[in-house]
Amino acid sequence: MKLIFKYFSEGVLEHVFVRDEYVGIKCSLPKDYNDPFELFLGVDLEQGSELLATYSEVVHEIPSLLTTCFSRSPVVSPMWAHYANDHKGFVIGFDVSSLQQTFPELLVRDMSYRDRPSERLIESARMAAQRKKPRDAKALRDIVLYEGYFSKYAEWSYEQEVRAVNLEEYVEDVNGNKVLYLSAECIAAIVCGAKSSEQTRKALEEVAAELDAEFYVEKIGRSYPTPFLLHDNVQPSVFADGAIISPADKCEECEEPLRAAGRLCPWCSIDEADRFDAASNNPFRILDHYGLLEQYIKNYPRRRPKPYE
Repeated sequence: MKLIFKYFSEGVLEHVFVRDEYVGIKCSLPKDYNDPFELFLGVDLEQGSELLATYSEVVHEIPSLLTTCFSRSPVVSPMWAHYANDHKGFVIGFDVSSLQQTFPELLVRDMSYRDRPSERLIESARMAAQRKKPRDAKALRDIVLYEGYFSKYAEWSYEQEVRAVNLEEYVEDVNGNKVLYLSAECIAAIVCGAKSSEQTRKALEEVAAELDAEFYVEKIGRSYPTPFLLHDNVQPSVFADGAIISPADKCEECEEPLRAAGRLCPWCSIDEADRFDAASNNPFRILDHYGLLEQYIKNYPRRRPKPYE
């Protein structure tokens, strides 16, 4: 099962689950995107004026299409920070095959991240300018539309974005907002943020049960390099290779996931002998024993920061 994930802030919980056995997702137009350079990769601005004039004449401008965005991963920390109000919100995982069956005209594609327009688009513009044939003009329009909506500058690659376009016939107008309602069949998992309130956590757990979706709580560990997930508040899970799976192993003391089979995580593997040795050789402890630590810190020469290079 291929999953894609939508990040939500805590404040929209009631709006997302306002309809029984459905999830409501707000859809938006390019003018409302958080990236002001959306659609820029739908044209090669470095081409000559003749090709640019052909592009302008044939394409005019990229149409504004309703769009909603997902991510390929539920454990992207910047996404939790930016779109789920600093881990207080939640994430919903959707089954892509169910989405496509429910909305057959919906175009769901991974974003391509790059620093300049694709060679396919550049070549299409050249063909349209040189051959001046209707089929070349139509091909240019189609490629521009696709590249504009499914390409972003490389600096956004951390989002691991998946975009859904062609929503017009499926959305409903709700108080001036365009909302796509997805039924329980499309909903595979709900993940509660690590900093969510107890009220939010309980509400999400209840909704997950009603939708027959897996329920997870995001956890920030001390040794695992990304957030991990607690299934039903008990079993640790990790996200790898596009799926939520059991870890290679878990620490016998703190129960955090391990990246390889073993008994203990790096922190729990520190034993009393290690601690005693480290404490015995800590120069700060020696200075403090003789009452010299505060004076040492006070008199330690401050290094002036180097000028910015």
